[in-house]
Amino acid sequence: YNEYKSYLRMKIKYLSIAIIMSCILVHESKADKPNIILMMADDLGYGDIVANNPNTPNIQRLYDSGLALTDYHSAAPVCTPSRAGLLTGRLAQRTGVIGNFYSNSVGGLPLTEKTLGNYMKNADYTTGIIGKWHLGHTTEYNPVSRGFDYWYGLPYSNDMGCSFTEPAYIKYEALSNHTCSDQANHGIPIFEDYDIQEQPANLSTLSKQYENKATTFMSDALEKNKKFFLYFPMTLVHVPLTPPQQFRGRSGEDHFGDALHEMDHTVGVMLDFIESEGIRNNTLFIFTSDNGPWEVECEFAGTAGSYKGTWQRTYGEGGSASKMTTWEGGHRVPFIISWPGMIKHGSYHGIVSAFDVVPTFSKIAGFELPNDRTFDGIIFPFLGTQRHTSHRVLFIPDEDDREMRALRWDQYKVFYGTNTVVDCAGNTGTGFQYHNPALVFDVETDPAESEPLTVNEEFYSAVEEFFTGVKHSIEKDFKSVVNYAEDEAVKPCCNEKHLYCSCNAIEQSRSFDFWFS
Repeated sequence: YNEYKSYLRMKIKYLSIAIIMSCILVHESKADKPNIILMMADDLGYGDIVANNPNTPNIQRLYDSGLALTDYHSAAPVCTPSRAGLLTGRLAQRTGVIGNFYSNSVGGLPLTEKTLGNYMKNADYTTGIIGKWHLGHTTEYNPVSRGFDYWYGLPYSNDMGCSFTEPAYIKYEALSNHTCSDQANHGIPIFEDYDIQEQPANLSTLSKQYENKATTFMSDALEKNKKFFLYFPMTLVHVPLTPPQQFRGRSGEDHFGDALHEMDHTVGVMLDFIESEGIRNNTLFIFTSDNGPWEVECEFAGTAGSYKGTWQRTYGEGGSASKMTTWEGGHRVPFIISWPGMIKHGSYHGIVSAFDVVPTFSKIAGFELPNDRTFDGIIFPFLGTQRHTSHRVLFIPDEDDREMRALRWDQYKVFYGTNTVVDCAGNTGTGFQYHNPALVFDVETDPAESEPLTVNEEFYSAVEEFFTGVKHSIEKDFKSVVNYAEDEAVKPCCNEKHLYCSCNAIEQSRSFDFWFS
């Protein structure tokens, strides 16, 4: 394990430097701790956020006072594992969260795992989540049971239940039952803490509701002279796209462009609030995405830009190379961070990961991480008075990946196995393939991952030795166990007497009886 041991020594060295730099950057007094807003879009591709995009003027505004990370990677290429990795700072092979939870899922993020909500609350922050949770919806897995003082949003994806919202744009035939039309459908609920406020949700009003709840949460924290941590995992731009009237046709392009406008408007509301309250310079604001675009949604999905996964589309005989895959388009996503006066404007090109958020926040907010388990991130390498080394090696978990079959090694991407899912044309290609020797791409000179390199045995040996070392480390590490059992009885339902579990605490005067006449 010489290569692995060398890597660990390097990681400890640079983590120590990062801690020193962060101590210079962040003082211990409560007054110097920033408020933190962590906004995460859903299924937003790397190519969807480009300079001076007329559909995203507020995200441009955030970048104009911030730093764009060009080589940032989500914790996984699909919803639930990505969120688990972001909030725990640990690989799926450690947390056990390797696949999505659904409306009938009994379990959630294991109770043996702590979240950013827990850590930030212990650091005397008021903690809130506005938006999609997707880490378990029964009481013990509810975000209010997992370190968050307040929650308003959906328990899972907006396509995992029906709604009466029209228009609703969605492509994939298997998801076309999003409209409540028969007794078999189950309404998508909106939760406030432990209580359902509306079911089925009116998806076209979600963004406005989220904006109102988010600004109220922040206002309440400021009135109490408390620092706030707002985790804001948006529903957009996940299908179905359900634009309110004010955004229909706004982009002059297509329905996805309209959805970008709607998402961007919410970013603008958050920026306007912190500016109007005079806390802009003492608020750390992050905008990112949980994974890449969902190609099967065709014109209702975004784009991964240059990260096309060309090898899969040619030698792999087609299929998607974005969401749910380890091709770059599945996990390389936009990331903008802004903290005026503390982070310089520009671009950072080192390798950064969602796993880095937890250790970075630990130094900024001043909380300690437990020493009985391994964390897979480092402190953001661009913080502090000096620039220092980012990740050299980064694991790229696949959907439902127990083995870890892909990793980044400096500028190289190494695949011991490739996988694909259905694309816009309905193709799945060859599906999963093992590769011996591994496929190796230089993603700096070949971002499309089109032509594998010919590498020497020394390279393969070094990578394999490292891989073996990490697997051995995970075997010895503290690991959680996930309950992936399913039971129709756990589906959220606020009124079992009505079809679709209909209720509405938001508009008490509204009657649902006409639906059943």
